[in-house]
Amino acid sequence: MRSYLGFLFFFVACSPAPLPPAGGGRDRSEAEVPHACVDSVVSAQNDLSHVQGGRIAFTLRDADGLLQIFTANPDGSDKRELTFEGQNGLPDWSPDGTQIAFITVRSDGPYLAVMREDGANQRIFSRGGVAPDWSPDGHTLAFSKDSQIWVVNPDGSGERQVTSSATTKARPSWSPDARRLVFILVGNPGNPTDPQPQIGIVDADGVNERRLTVDDRTNVCAESDGGTRVLETAHDANAPAWSPVDDRIAFWSGIENHYGQVWTTNADGTDSRQLTEETKHSNNDDPSWSPDGTKILFSTGRSGQNEPWVMDADGRNEMRLFPIDAGPFPGRASWQPRP
Repeated sequence: MRSYLGFLFFFVACSPAPLPPAGGGRDRSEAEVPHACVDSVVSAQNDLSHVQGGRIAFTLRDADGLLQIFTANPDGSDKRELTFEGQNGLPDWSPDGTQIAFITVRSDGPYLAVMREDGANQRIFSRGGVAPDWSPDGHTLAFSKDSQIWVVNPDGSGERQVTSSATTKARPSWSPDARRLVFILVGNPGNPTDPQPQIGIVDADGVNERRLTVDDRTNVCAESDGGTRVLETAHDANAPAWSPVDDRIAFWSGIENHYGQVWTTNADGTDSRQLTEETKHSNNDDPSWSPDGTKILFSTGRSGQNEPWVMDADGRNEMRLFPIDAGPFPGRASWQPRP
């Protein structure tokens, strides 16, 4: 599957757990925002000189076909491979831009790992942990393990479980004030073909867990006669990424094993908006934010390759970041903050 959750199932399977009734999500009476039916590939480079960020970390297959972490400048130049042992993915830059947290899979399973920005001083810890996300102050990593959310210090000390409910949770993302976390709430855990994911949200102390998204959204686009055309019903939602500057959350919405679009929503589930406008049956997935919250990175297969693209935070000005095929499990790119 091309969606973000597929990356996690590629490495590890979630443990079965029941999903509680939906609650806390937005009401279906709130209309999704339609976009024009755009079907073009833009090959021009985006002007990213004003964005307060450095290099892009992303997952790419190496010469042996294994997933590794690379970095490159936003224009695609100076590509460097940082990992060489096992399979590695889901990089996340520290807030000061000096370190990268990631998942590494060795012969005995997945681990969390942290390395310097040049790939040096790799430290492996928290066996079974996946999908680390740096806290805004850089002092803590949130991650998922055993279907729950955990935290650990970047040196591997102080590991503790945060949530303990019956739901299966994956890939947490911190709010800018570090008071809440969003995550993938897996409705049918253990099933890689129909995991039925939605977006959940919980306070950072593990209480007040609730569901943010509803079961069905509709990918629509505006027609020239003023009507709308349904592209595809979006039953599933995953890959949440909280903006570093406000209460806006980006996520993927579509149907697992098919295709979907990038959306955003408020942290209370209101004002859900479809951002990507591509209408072919190719995926638009893996959203992540620029350090200043003005841009969203995402992966798309619209050109025949699974490439990293970038757009404004409101979905305008979609542009190819650089022409590189990230393969079937691109994971999520991460943009290096710069002081």
